[in-house]
Amino acid sequence: IPELARAFPKRNVVRITNAATRLVISVTGASKHIYDGNFFVRSLVERYPERIIQFYWASTSRADLMNEMHSHYREWKFAGIKLHQCWETFRIRSDLFEQIAQFAKDRDLPIFIHLSSKRDVRELADYIERNYEVTIIIGHLFGLEYFIAVKADLQNVFFDISSPQLISEYRLRLALDHYGAEKLIFGTDTPYGSNNLGKGIKRILSLGISDEQKQRILGRNIAEILRLDHT
Repeated sequence: IPELARAFPKRNVVRITNAATRLVISVTGASKHIYDGNFFVRSLVERYPERIIQFYWASTSRADLMNEMHSHYREWKFAGIKLHQCWETFRIRSDLFEQIAQFAKDRDLPIFIHLSSKRDVRELADYIERNYEVTIIIGHLFGLEYFIAVKADLQNVFFDISSPQLISEYRLRLALDHYGAEKLIFGTDTPYGSNNLGKGIKRILSLGISDEQKQRILGRNIAEILRLDHT
């Protein structure tokens, strides 16, 4: 991934990579592998249960998605749900999203979502206003400026801050100033980028914030969301 954040520190450069992602996925047809990918991740969990926690990537193009999610949750007890609007086209303002969100709410599961456009940000903001009981993790600080502008009440909303190539220090500090360290979740976006883990940790440690804030970003926030023993 090019260092887009360095070139455009005040811009949401994920909009640029979203366009590239949509094109590549459309050409390669990679979205057809989402469903099987969940089984691969499950196989890793079974091999390394102390190191890997599974989120279920909900493939919105599958006709029997909700029944599949119910079945796999009974068997796997996955810890969260992932949605990606650049891999598959779906609206937040839709019956399908409402069903997925209700599924998550009933089981106290977070939803990690990679948003695609300004319209999707607006629709998610509208949904959040009406549904404080669903925990949402927004990938890559997407839509941050909009949420700030409309003074969104983000009671159960968090921001993933991956990756260093896409999230400038300016936008990271903007998020800190408006929402605090308790709303930020460290991420790497691996395998995209180079040495994102090391770069990301170094950046958090050099922010000039308290140790408590650093610990929250680097792990405590997500541990609390997933109800992990992080003592």
